[in-house]
Amino acid sequence: MFDKLLPPWLAEENARRSAEIDAGAVSRREDAMEETAEDLLAILAPDWSESPKASKKLLAEGIRTPYDISRLDKEDLRELGLNMAERARVLNWSSQPTPKVMRQTSELGLTPQHVLEMGVPLARGWGDVSTRNMRSATEEKRLDEIEGQADFWCTCFATSENLLPSCLQDVRENILEAFFDCTPERVREVFAGMDTDSDGRVFTVVELHDGLERCGITSLDHSTLSKVFERVTGAGKMLNLQAFESILCRLRLARLLVKPLQANLSVVDYTYSKALVKQVDEENMREFFFGHRPAKVDENPVRWVHMQNFNLTLLLALTVKYCLHPLSVEDVIEQCPTKIDRFGQNFFLAIEMLTVLDHSAGKGGQPVRVCGHHVTAFCSGPPSLDTLLTVVQPDRNFSEDWPGGVSSRAAFPAKCGAWPEKLQQRLMAARSRLRERRADFLLYTVVDLCADELVAVARAYLVRLAWLEEDLRTYGDRSLLDLGEVSLARLQLGVLARRLRSLQRVVRRASDYADLHSTGSSDYWKDCADHLEEAHDDAWHLSQRCEALQVAHEQVMEKKTVEQLRRQSELSQLQAEKVNHMLFFLTVATTLCTPLQFMSSVYGMNFVNNKGLPTIPFLTDQDGYRRFWIGVYAYLAAALIGASILYYRIHRGPLRHGCCRRKEKSLAGEAKSENLCMERSGGCSP
Repeated sequence: MFDKLLPPWLAEENARRSAEIDAGAVSRREDAMEETAEDLLAILAPDWSESPKASKKLLAEGIRTPYDISRLDKEDLRELGLNMAERARVLNWSSQPTPKVMRQTSELGLTPQHVLEMGVPLARGWGDVSTRNMRSATEEKRLDEIEGQADFWCTCFATSENLLPSCLQDVRENILEAFFDCTPERVREVFAGMDTDSDGRVFTVVELHDGLERCGITSLDHSTLSKVFERVTGAGKMLNLQAFESILCRLRLARLLVKPLQANLSVVDYTYSKALVKQVDEENMREFFFGHRPAKVDENPVRWVHMQNFNLTLLLALTVKYCLHPLSVEDVIEQCPTKIDRFGQNFFLAIEMLTVLDHSAGKGGQPVRVCGHHVTAFCSGPPSLDTLLTVVQPDRNFSEDWPGGVSSRAAFPAKCGAWPEKLQQRLMAARSRLRERRADFLLYTVVDLCADELVAVARAYLVRLAWLEEDLRTYGDRSLLDLGEVSLARLQLGVLARRLRSLQRVVRRASDYADLHSTGSSDYWKDCADHLEEAHDDAWHLSQRCEALQVAHEQVMEKKTVEQLRRQSELSQLQAEKVNHMLFFLTVATTLCTPLQFMSSVYGMNFVNNKGLPTIPFLTDQDGYRRFWIGVYAYLAAALIGASILYYRIHRGPLRHGCCRRKEKSLAGEAKSENLCMERSGGCSP
């Protein structure tokens, strides 16, 4: 019946495959209850399956079930030896939302119609596929319900064990890989060690105990493990890989969340039509970590989980819930430099952020104050692209890396950076284009918003330097410009340029990941790279402006120094002239009084004759005393007139002395004004 619907070449290929199966050329396992990876590849990649090395490659790589094939990417399939068409078929099958690979690792989740849509030759043994799919859906729903029973899992531990070290050294080896590694590779490795007969199933509690002990869960007794085994297996009484993964993850979550924690997570679930925001607190924390996101048949929601304040316990819980790689979690804890990397099917991003603290000081009147924080993001890879985790924490090395350190006034705020609020507003908008895309475009939006924050820092320095230049040009040596601030700004711009360059390399490397452009975001990544290149050039240009501003300030101060020396020289000259004037007057007065002193000393002598009478003339004269004073006054008048004539002849006119006094007062006033300006500049300098 299906051969009539196939193209001629597919019909011929199907007939050929049927003839080979009937003739026994291909040995294929047909089991109504279980299909293997080799069976699936015999349908999707028949040419490759005919190779004698196909089975050996699958066995060497540990690929046994269709679930293992669904976790492979294009590079893994190329290493196995599949050609381009076969890789396209396998990737198309693994990316189909309905029907999908169920939790049972032995079920393919394929129908005849699914095979027809992919254009894959139809083989025998498909008569009971729909029945198995129906049973798989029921089993998956039952397993989801068991995983969501948080109280059951938490009762397995009486108290939570303290797994967090006091010092975060070698945290990956001692903590992450030992207790919280839930990656598919690690789970398959442990399950392979439990499955001694390599049939993909575990039947005893002892085998489960051995597997959990390898994963660091050693505090459960036999009775507790028996309850867990019975609850998960149900009537089947056996564990497959997916069931073991559910037990391992839920027990690790229960050990972390048995005691209530102060959660600070915001969760946004959105589709193309709406977005729902909720806060994870102590009341609904277990429901979030143990449960699954609600999803309708016709919708595939995307989830954004944001941690504003870093909490190690919550980070470990997210590590277990979303199977994060230990290397990426270690980068979050140790705050790695700006980078983007891929671990398995997931992408990891880290950004060293800078944010302006004083957004109100946009006119440049105050120095630029910056805080640093560390942003990390986990994005689920294709084909789902349905989850994005972001973590924001203060940059612990910011005080050492940032020139000038962090002053007491610039303490790290509770919320540094406005990009989470902007991103949430975009998701909640009435006609949001962001909701129409997947998590890869949401990751780009986070990078773009972080780039805008760095660009805002560069613009803040641009405004501040422009204000200082205008102040220097307007007030000259009386400017409030501080040379120390300009030198420090130049060093800070160097750090800003380095972080812009690091983020630019991340954006360029992200452009090379074709899986990150499934929703047409390639052009957006290139546009972000262009903005970062422009911002980097601006930071370098601002650094050069700082150097030019330093030179201009030095020239102004040098000119001011020369002017001050000139004024001091003139003031010293005026003071010397003043002293000379004083000495001149003293000399003239002394000269004028010397004859009077001589006459007074002569007439004060007691020279008498033999009769005892004074022998000095005019002493015995009746008008001698009056004549003496007349002579003194006449002498003083003549001497003063002669001295005045001599003084004015020497100093060239009577106005020179007054002009010198006024000039002296002017210079003294200017000096006093300069001192006041210097005191003002010293008191008000940034």
